[in-house]
Amino acid sequence: MNHTVPIYSIAKTYTAAAILLTFDTSHPIGNQLPWLPEPLKALRYMDLLSHRSGLNDYFVWPDYRAAVENAEEPWEPRQILQRAQVQTPGTFRYSNIGYLLLRLALEDCHQMTFFETLNALIFVPLGIQASPFASPIDWSRCDHPAISQKLREYHPGWVYTGTFATTVEEAARGIALIMRGELGADLPAAMRETFLVGAPQSHPMSPDAGYGLGLMTRGLPPTVVGHGGQGPGFNHFAAVSADGSRWHGETSPQVGEDQELILRCVSAVERTVAGGSGL
Repeated sequence: MNHTVPIYSIAKTYTAAAILLTFDTSHPIGNQLPWLPEPLKALRYMDLLSHRSGLNDYFVWPDYRAAVENAEEPWEPRQILQRAQVQTPGTFRYSNIGYLLLRLALEDCHQMTFFETLNALIFVPLGIQASPFASPIDWSRCDHPAISQKLREYHPGWVYTGTFATTVEEAARGIALIMRGELGADLPAAMRETFLVGAPQSHPMSPDAGYGLGLMTRGLPPTVVGHGGQGPGFNHFAAVSADGSRWHGETSPQVGEDQELILRCVSAVERTVAGGSGL
């Protein structure tokens, strides 16, 4: 049975789609957020989307992890940005700080919350069922049996990149619709433009594992795309065929990257047997 959960970083694919529908990705983000520190103002949307801006990542900071573990109140986003560092632009370096910047640009441009922006640009046009996940009360919309009272003490505001709640299968279906060109043919073509990330051949997204604009990719050109989502309580993966004709999403309780989960989702998309998920 599918359950509503916070999908964590699977939302990055939706952020990427919203950015492409809003901005020229060759432009610097400082055009929209002129108050940013100088090193950040010059970063281009396309590099932030593909994790090639050189930005560091708050997820590895010991004090961030300790604060989350202790169920503290989230810090102000500007506290995160004050510690942002740009190192070696042009190479893949996964950065949640980059997607925090993208979220702030979307909210500033549209003068709406992250969820309201995605709802207007993507969810309503595609008929995707989703709900906000930005404050503690939003846990009430999540119904997975693994959600404990302790887990409900986790403040969604720690997900600075922005996320939302839905079933993982519905999140995968939404990505499939985007890949089918339901929001315009230019969108999937741009998002599939990928760069190799140097993953080992044993990784389930190999051979030729890459990252495009908000999408993990497999193959050159990509045959499977998708995204993972890791956070307190859950580990998700949504896999989609590059043409959007098939999709599969699953949840795992494992902490850290669950390669078996990724492999199951990728394999489900690659199978062409009758009865598989598809449009």
